[in-house]
Amino acid sequence: MGWFRLFGEKGGLLKALGLWDWYEKLSPQQQKKVKYYFSLKTIKNIRFPHRAKDFDRGEVKTLYTPRTFLGSIAQMALLEGDYPTAEWLYLEALRIEGTPYEAHLILNDLVLLAQKLKDFEKMEKYAQLDVDLFQEYAEELKEKNGGRFPQINSFEVLIYLKERKGDIEGALSLLDRMISLGIPHPFADEVRQRLLSRKRL
Repeated sequence: MGWFRLFGEKGGLLKALGLWDWYEKLSPQQQKKVKYYFSLKTIKNIRFPHRAKDFDRGEVKTLYTPRTFLGSIAQMALLEGDYPTAEWLYLEALRIEGTPYEAHLILNDLVLLAQKLKDFEKMEKYAQLDVDLFQEYAEELKEKNGGRFPQINSFEVLIYLKERKGDIEGALSLLDRMISLGIPHPFADEVRQRLLSRKRL
């Protein structure tokens, strides 16, 4: 029985988002990390609509979902260079029920995190998961970007990794798929020429 349960005050965003059970199952060290990066976000991000006390106190209304809330805290850890905490929180967010579009946002950040770590195995894992999920989040992504697709880092990373491993056919196939879907690649022509040159060798 935790302090909040004992005194009947289990409020804040944790209550609003139904995350109290999740939070109470964390180790004290993990709880401290979550609360620290939430508090840091309230200080560093002037657009963040909540105050530090909103974390676990009072009646709070929010536009966040459980996934986007944890993802926003993970992003703060990522920006601060605490990659283990960021990855852990992103993965926790993925385990919570949510939309494919939310999963895309999380996976996109996980790819960026893996790039910072120069961890090619994780880059491939997270990029492939995002690409595999594409059809499920495509319409919402397009809708949120004025009716057209933005650049999608996962596709570009996966093309690079396929080329790096010598899978030229796979890289070309994925590039062709990107173009046919209307996903922009800023260096599509250069990449195609390079891949075709390597294919002829």
